[in-house]
Amino acid sequence: MFLRAFGLLLIVNLFCNTVFAQTLRLGGKVTNNKNEALSGVTIKIGGSTAGTMSDLDGRFSLSLVTGKKYSLEFSAVGYTTKTISDVEVSAGIENELNVILEVKAKTEEAVVVTARTSTARRESVNSMISFQRNTNTVASVIAAEAIRRSPDRNTGEVLKRTPGASIQEGKFIVIRGLADRYNQAMINGILLTSTEPDRKTFSFDIIPSNIIDNLVINKAFVPEYPGEWAGGLIQVNTKDIPSKSFFQLQVGSGFNSQTLGNTFYKDQSSSTDWLGFDNGSRALPSSYVRKAAFDTLSPAEKTAIGKQLRNAWTPIATNVQPNLSLQLNGGVSTKLFGKTLGATLGISYNRSFRLLKLLNRSNSLSGNTFSVNYSYEDTRYVQDINVGAIAGLSLQLNSMNRISFKSILSLNSPT
Repeated sequence: MFLRAFGLLLIVNLFCNTVFAQTLRLGGKVTNNKNEALSGVTIKIGGSTAGTMSDLDGRFSLSLVTGKKYSLEFSAVGYTTKTISDVEVSAGIENELNVILEVKAKTEEAVVVTARTSTARRESVNSMISFQRNTNTVASVIAAEAIRRSPDRNTGEVLKRTPGASIQEGKFIVIRGLADRYNQAMINGILLTSTEPDRKTFSFDIIPSNIIDNLVINKAFVPEYPGEWAGGLIQVNTKDIPSKSFFQLQVGSGFNSQTLGNTFYKDQSSSTDWLGFDNGSRALPSSYVRKAAFDTLSPAEKTAIGKQLRNAWTPIATNVQPNLSLQLNGGVSTKLFGKTLGATLGISYNRSFRLLKLLNRSNSLSGNTFSVNYSYEDTRYVQDINVGAIAGLSLQLNSMNRISFKSILSLNSPT
């Protein structure tokens, strides 16, 4: 009877282990102490012949079984071999392990790291701390692990958590009190142009936080980077190919106490004004000529051209709607002809209303007499439409070659 019960218990135990054991993916990135990606790093699983190598961006991927602890060895020519033990993957979270390898000295031995938590995610945060400690300049860093634990939706919200940095209007960065025009932004090592037509700045709210690998803010000049800044150099390093597909939609609303519930005047709008651009209804007529040619026309010809202009000068009284904020983020990773294809997309949309009181006054002084020629108050009604988008498409040809395309769109339209 005892043997029968023991056998039944053994069968049930084996069945449970078979059911609940899962194979999950462990991803990560290998860099040096300058935050440069290391390709061709050999990653071995202790006690077996299985392993992999890091790709062109220093990324690697391993398939591990839940409920089992592994020992991973990272080795590369010219760098100290590092062994991380007690590595464990868990279901329901993104298992990621970022590692920094130190340059090998002439008489240096391997380094062994023991994980202190149930998973080795501590190394991901420590890798960026190690970079900040060993960097040859003053810099602040934020790892992807810290970003995932925060509720931040875009890069602008992430940057405001760094020491010495603040965000204006939810998207423009100010570092150490210096305005946005004194700062420079880079994405994956490429200088970013200004997203505003009338100022030198970059709108960080168009980059979703889901695709960020890490953020580095240099506060002192570095020889290998451009020196066109005085406040800080913001380096945004993104994931060209997401580790897994994702989709997020966030909707927000608010109101301005000076506008909500009050009458709001605007011109006769077109059907696309809510997107920030005109559908062509405000365009000049085709017969309109330049000023040099206009001056040579007869009064009758000038009157005829003037009558062709859009007769929409009377403002329309409307009720103010609440402010609207939309954030759409998505990414996909799939296989195409045996190659890994990744795509990311981030779209932000903001609509707000403002009411400005302007005082117009003209004064004159005649002898010792000061007089006011005219004085009146003007009211300006403004609807701000801000649209931003960033899209990326990458094809991993092999472990050493990748083709990537990135495009950024920024549209600011006060009407």
